[in-house]
Amino acid sequence: MITAQDIREKTFEKSRLNGYDMASVDDFLEELADEVTAAQKENAVLKSKMKVLVDKIEEYRANEEALNLALLSAQKLAVQIESEARQRSNAMLADAERQVKARVGSIEEEIAVQERRLADAKAVTSKFFENARKLCSAQLKNIDSIANGLSIQSDVPDPAPAPAAEEAQSEPQLRIDLGSAKESARSLDNTQPFSF
Repeated sequence: MITAQDIREKTFEKSRLNGYDMASVDDFLEELADEVTAAQKENAVLKSKMKVLVDKIEEYRANEEALNLALLSAQKLAVQIESEARQRSNAMLADAERQVKARVGSIEEEIAVQERRLADAKAVTSKFFENARKLCSAQLKNIDSIANGLSIQSDVPDPAPAPAAEEAQSEPQLRIDLGSAKESARSLDNTQPFSF
């Protein structure tokens, strides 16, 4: 490679016939040397820039590899998280279903208990009303017996009236025979306490 120094030191032989003007050749060589110097400086700058760019490219390639590894790692992590989330959601659903079944079972048991209690209450109520009807019927019979057992005797005279009482008894007397009514009342006494 020819350098600016080589150009400056280059000499030509002088010819006597039709030779070059030495001043013109020297000016041209000087101008050419300046151009080569500028080109060499520019070349050195471009080489340093190119080295920087090559270093950056290598850095970007390394970053790209790191990003690719990070992306693969993130994808694996996403798959793992999704899998774990599905497992947890399935476990939560299964647990919720177990709880619902248990709750439904306990509700059904409670319904059965309450239905038994309702049936028992209906039976007790029915028995109470039946006993109440029997008691009322017995009381009505007692009242009828008492009413039928009373006899009004207005025409029967008193066997031994006192003389002073004879005058006072000018009005008819009422007599009530309670003997038969008391006997029928004793036989029909069905009063008893109620219980549920």
